[in-house]
Amino acid sequence: MTMPDRAELDQIAEASIAAVRAPSIFNTQPWRWRLTGNHGELWADRDRQLARLDPGGRLLLLSCGAALHHATVALLAAGYAADVSRLPEPQRPDLVARVRRGPPCPPDDELYRAIYRRRTDRRPFGDERPAGAILAELRTAAGRHGVRLHVVRHDQLSAFTAAVAHAGAVEHDDAGMRGDVLAWTTRTRADRDGVPARSVPAATGRTVAPRDLALARPAALEPGPGSDRGTAYVVLAIAAEEPGDWLAAGEALSDVWLTLTARGLVASPISEVIEVEPARQALRRLLGGGTAPAIALRIGVPVADNGPAPATARRCATDIVGLP
Repeated sequence: MTMPDRAELDQIAEASIAAVRAPSIFNTQPWRWRLTGNHGELWADRDRQLARLDPGGRLLLLSCGAALHHATVALLAAGYAADVSRLPEPQRPDLVARVRRGPPCPPDDELYRAIYRRRTDRRPFGDERPAGAILAELRTAAGRHGVRLHVVRHDQLSAFTAAVAHAGAVEHDDAGMRGDVLAWTTRTRADRDGVPARSVPAATGRTVAPRDLALARPAALEPGPGSDRGTAYVVLAIAAEEPGDWLAAGEALSDVWLTLTARGLVASPISEVIEVEPARQALRRLLGGGTAPAIALRIGVPVADNGPAPATARRCATDIVGLP
């Protein structure tokens, strides 16, 4: 390997390590990076797929898209564009992307710094609604990936709430779905993945009820004094449902989440409305046709007294990033 190739591969390695911080369904971190030549390969890790909640692997691919975007953000912070080939080999569908270091460009580390501040905050948010200018910025962030960000209107909130509640009830009554939740909320500290009890707030009255993640362990996070009255609910929607669309949805999710983090907002995903098909169809009707929901998100102004939400563990880079 020549010195320029080695320098480029080192840059890709650093980007893949930053991507370890990407959000993923139940913090499953369902990806692997393989470094070879002068590029990195992002692979889906099917061993981490949720068998009942995500049998088609759509949310797995969305999670991989978030990791891909995190890597491109890290390259941009270092002063390089990313040269990405998405789903480059149809005969190997688990090869999600090839990433090379592109041409030099003005470095921009705003979103990179947000990678290390971003949290999944499941606590009630404050009374103040996110500013319209920021929501418009989030629409632009999603649009960069060909994804539509729909802000649930006040007149749509009851339908959205009903869809989330239906999804929660179905998952609670389905033994297989409950099993997936249990598997990823009872991981050991050594696993460095999953959703720990310290990230789950105790139940409080909410307009949109959160998923019950305390099936086996009591919630250990104080909910704080938030009311959720200012919370904005958004849906990321895709034009089609091919693998490339789900990958783009994950890239958009990462872009939106890092952007809102950089603006001082907090968020948590509502993926159950995607996992339960009748709830997902209800969201499709809410969107008005023409696009399909890929994931929902609650976004809000954090309550100052709460402090930041606990960071969830991530697997060691040596377990995820390697040579062929």
